[in-house]
Amino acid sequence: MSEKSHQGAFHDPETLRAWRRARRKVLWSLILLTVATFALVFLAVEIFSDTPTLLLCPLAIPPVLWIAARSRRQDELKGMKPILEIYPWQDVTPAPARISKRGGSTSGAQRKALEIPNPDEPGKNVTVIARRTTLGTKWRRTLAEASEQGFQFAGDPRFGGVIALRGRPDYLIAVLPRHEFLNVQGRPKGVSEAAWHRARSAWISGEPITAELVREFDRKGGRNA
Repeated sequence: MSEKSHQGAFHDPETLRAWRRARRKVLWSLILLTVATFALVFLAVEIFSDTPTLLLCPLAIPPVLWIAARSRRQDELKGMKPILEIYPWQDVTPAPARISKRGGSTSGAQRKALEIPNPDEPGKNVTVIARRTTLGTKWRRTLAEASEQGFQFAGDPRFGGVIALRGRPDYLIAVLPRHEFLNVQGRPKGVSEAAWHRARSAWISGEPITAELVREFDRKGGRNA
């Protein structure tokens, strides 16, 4: 494994444990919610056997919404893994956060915008949008604290990344740039060769992940090469 791969945020044991704990929590919650949903529907059909099944369907709506939210969180955590393997944590000083109604491919979801320095132009900031894939209040509390006290960031703000509270990576939040590079063809203007390579290695460059792209990284010795 290369030196660069050792410098990723996963080199911090607390971050690795937090990510693994989050994955286990999501997996078990999906299993329990699925079982509970089937049990609820079965009991409802048995108890209200004279009621048309269609009228009982609304009973399954709440657990189905939770299952959808947890599934999104599972996909989000999966996408965080290559980012945390490749990019180290960097400290970001406190900056005002603001509610955003735009940004990213998660249109309609709740988000907050934060400012993160541009890796190729440290004097300039890039606006990123925090994605919300959970239904609880911890997401909002974490972002409020991050905007007031600062936070850790791993990734490239022009493509995507992960944030966590300083010294407390127990809750990981994915962020996307306000203006994403989607289905890009080649290195975008203003992005250095080194930054472009790292973004591609972490699967956040905006390129469609095709079999050809996977083979390219395999030929080069993997994403951490």
